[in-house]
Order: sequence, then C-alpha cells, then structure tokens
Amino acid sequence: MISKFHGSASECVFVTLLAARAHKIRELKKQHPFVEEGVLMSKLMAYCSKEAHSCVEKAAMMAFVKLRILQPDENQSLRGPTLQQAMEEDIAMGLIPFYVETTLGTTSCCSFDNLSEIGPICEEYGVWLHVDGAYAGNSFICPELRNPMKGIECASSFNFNPNKFMLTNFDCSVMVRDRFRLTQALVVDPLYLQHSYSEQSIDYRHWGIPLSRRFRALKLWFVIRSFGVEGLQRYIREHCRLAKKFEALVKKDNRFEVASPVLLGLVCFRMKVGNHLNAKLLSSINAAGKIHMVPANLGDKYVIRFCVCAQNATDGHIEYAWEVISEFATDMQDIIQHDAINRF
Repeated sequence: MISKFHGSASECVFVTLLAARAHKIRELKKQHPFVEEGVLMSKLMAYCSKEAHSCVEKAAMMAFVKLRILQPDENQSLRGPTLQQAMEEDIAMGLIPFYVETTLGTTSCCSFDNLSEIGPICEEYGVWLHVDGAYAGNSFICPELRNPMKGIECASSFNFNPNKFMLTNFDCSVMVRDRFRLTQALVVDPLYLQHSYSEQSIDYRHWGIPLSRRFRALKLWFVIRSFGVEGLQRYIREHCRLAKKFEALVKKDNRFEVASPVLLGLVCFRMKVGNHLNAKLLSSINAAGKIHMVPANLGDKYVIRFCVCAQNATDGHIEYAWEVISEFATDMQDIIQHDAINRF
C-alpha cells in the first residue's frame, strides 16, 4: 500500500481512469496485436452511479471513453446486480468493461455504494475498481464507521480528501494502492528529466499530470501530529452527533421530513410541500445571509442539504440554524396556503 497526494478527488478520478484505460489497452494488445489502439479504445466502457460526482463524467470526456451511468437503489446505493447486468449487456454488444467508479459518501446525500457486492464482480470481469471516499473516507479513522468499507480489498484505487472532514486546508487528496499500475500509464521519460536516483526514491512525476508538485503532505502531517488519531476521532464523532441533533429537530417539526438516512455530518431534509416551494425556502434563507445551504435532487425530490462542517460547531449553532430555518418556513405559510388553493 502506498499513498500519493493530489490536488482534488477530480484529479484522482481522472488519473485512475487513464491508468485503467492504459492497463486494459495493454491487455487487449496482447490478445489482438494487429488491432489499432484507437479501435480498442472505442470499445472501452466505464461505469458509475447516477449519484457519483460530476467529475467522473468529466474524466470520461477528457479520456475519450464511454461512460454508462447506472441507476442506484431506493437508498441511492449502486448495487452489484445492477452493475453486472449492465456489464453483460455491453459485453453482448461487443463493448469491453474496464473501469468502475464507486462512491462512499455521495455528494448529494452521503449514500454508500455496495462495495461488498461490486468488488467481486469487478474482480470477476477484470475491471479496475476505484473508490471515491472524498468526504466519508475520512470517517473511517473511527472503527465504528467502517462498515461501508466491506469489499474495499477488491479496490484498485481509493481516494479521500482530508480537507473535507479532517481539519486540513485545501487542496489535499490522498490516493492509495498499487503504484506500478498507475505509473505505467503515465511514464514519459525524456533525457532532460532522467537522473541517477531513480532506483533509490519514488519519482512522483510519473504519478499524475503535473511535473512539479506541492508539498501537500506537510500540512496533513502537522494536523495528525497536532490532534493525534484520538483527537481526529473525537472531532468526527462530534460532527456526527451534531448532525443527529439537527435530524432530531427536523423530525420534531411535522412540516418537515428527513429525506435520507443520516450517517455522518450531512442531513438532507425538505418541507412536505412541492419542490418549487422548497427551492423558494432555500433561496430565502441563503439570501438572508445567516446560514448557507445547498440543494440536491434525490430521485424526483428537491432536498436541502445541511452539513455540519465548521471546526468549532456546537449545539448552540445547530439550534440557531434550526431557528432560522423554522422562522423562514413560518413566513412562507401564506405562500404555501396560496399554492394549495391554486392546486384545487
């Protein structure tokens, strides 16, 4: 196991996609030595969930490979049977599965793809499995939060962002696994970059797109040294507790509903009214400048995302945020009643 610091999860996804593409092309060239690489590449197919980050779609565009976006289950989790069915359909059409991107802690609602089902399928089909744990990956420092990691042993690569949930400034994204499968895809070695120490040290210019790189590891080293493992665990557990407190406040108000399970520091909720009224509520709250939240779509529902992400957040901050939300919801009652009348 070895680590490499990148600028963002988007960069990690793109680099692993390039590595997976190169690895699969090498395999196919051994089987079909007289077929042009461009022809082989046109048959490659990557997969991800509808809930995967938009960077996956962008990475596929930049790598010139096909991407099939799969429908998650009712819990917004990509399941093994869905993936296997898609792969078998594509193979029957002459396409070649080569890369699967899964997410542990999706951006929209912090849902978790089912690695325990997906991992063995990727191994069976010889497919590169990348796990994006940009946010939730940090929580795995806590033993009781590691259950979604079942199947991680099947992953070819894994990234998480300490700047999202582990007290580290942007940019800091860590990717880990077999470095040789990665560097084989990215080695460009002109004479002016060769040196006599290549066998004695790791040359990070083969690990990503840039030649030069920042010393990103230093700030994470200082955070770990300052807080320690136990300090970081306390921090993450406290944020999870505060999110549960906010969830309880939402559930006490019969005007609102929680839209997805609260597993870490993110709570997705909405008023029990139409999507346009929830959008109006969020717009009014953000315009006031007291708190700020962003929306997401879960299926056909517009939801509001409340994320506990301030280092020194307390119960008082959670209660204040809910007071603000509740007040704006009360102010919207006339609009809600008018909307209900118009529906009839």
